[in-house]
Amino acid sequence: MDKESGIIKQIIVITDGRSNIGVNPAEAAAKAKAEGITVSAIGIIDDEGRNEEDVLEVEAISKAGGGLSDYCYTHNLGMTLQTMTQKTVNHTLECIVSRQLKTIIGEDITNIEPKSRLKIVEFIEKYGERVNLLNVIVLDTSKSMANKLEKSKKCIIDLMESMNNRKGISNLALISYPGDNSSMINVVCDFTTDRALLKEGMKLLKAKGGTPTGPAIEAAIDLIMEYDAPARIHYV
Repeated sequence: MDKESGIIKQIIVITDGRSNIGVNPAEAAAKAKAEGITVSAIGIIDDEGRNEEDVLEVEAISKAGGGLSDYCYTHNLGMTLQTMTQKTVNHTLECIVSRQLKTIIGEDITNIEPKSRLKIVEFIEKYGERVNLLNVIVLDTSKSMANKLEKSKKCIIDLMESMNNRKGISNLALISYPGDNSSMINVVCDFTTDRALLKEGMKLLKAKGGTPTGPAIEAAIDLIMEYDAPARIHYV
């Protein structure tokens, strides 16, 4: 969270497999966390289940990035993505409040008596709807995503509609990986609140190539860091 602007900055990785190109994605997620950016990850699983190593990578990304992890089938991605977006906001706020309480009274939120803790959690949930949000979706478009890509694109559009119903200003950006030609990433859409602009950017997305998850996370960090939040948050 940006201490000066009060903006929640988060990255959500959507993938169906292990990274096989570039920097380790957990290392990239740790870099994000050091910059005040929370990284969460969703693993899309096939009907036959999920590979243990794939599961471990998704969990490693979220652990290093201070975020959350989840797994879902393609048909549940929309609900999982929307739920994780808000849960990550609340989780980030809860961590901030917990650190402040530790500094002030020597106890974090988990050690406060239940009645007071419930009031704090209720406050966080209400404030979570009002806080401004920068959300980068990092979408795996490798070859294995061929049968999942169209559904994933629809879920991202639905997420933007959900974000636009929040009380806080909610900007969304989309990075896909791998990129075109020899590029490891593609900035499909820079931060916006415009559903049509996001939808237009996704028209040419196709599943192809390998899985450079780490470089895509690093690109998302750069996108957020380049975004001068107080000056550039815009209304569409």
